[in-house]
Amino acid sequence: MLQSASQGYINPFYSVDVAMRKNFLKNDAASVILSVSDIFRTRTVNQYSESLYFVQNYSRLRDPQMVRLTLAYRFGKLDATLFKRKNTNTESDGGQAQGL
Repeated sequence: MLQSASQGYINPFYSVDVAMRKNFLKNDAASVILSVSDIFRTRTVNQYSESLYFVQNYSRLRDPQMVRLTLAYRFGKLDATLFKRKNTNTESDGGQAQGL
């Protein structure tokens, strides 16, 4: 499906990204992530414009291919209770919030 532009249209474009992750060391404390963006090099924008005075075909490679290698190491253990919401309700108010 073509996308409308002010004096023409933009062709649709598609791309495929892929990533792989491998955990290692004791308790999976470290990980390596390999990711590749636009593996088929299809993230190209093609646009057509025309008026009484010009005809233009425009092509641009958007966000070129990229390969990333990431090494991550987790220090210690995550304490999930830090992120839990504190209970501000008391039994005497019947579960109603204070100060509203």
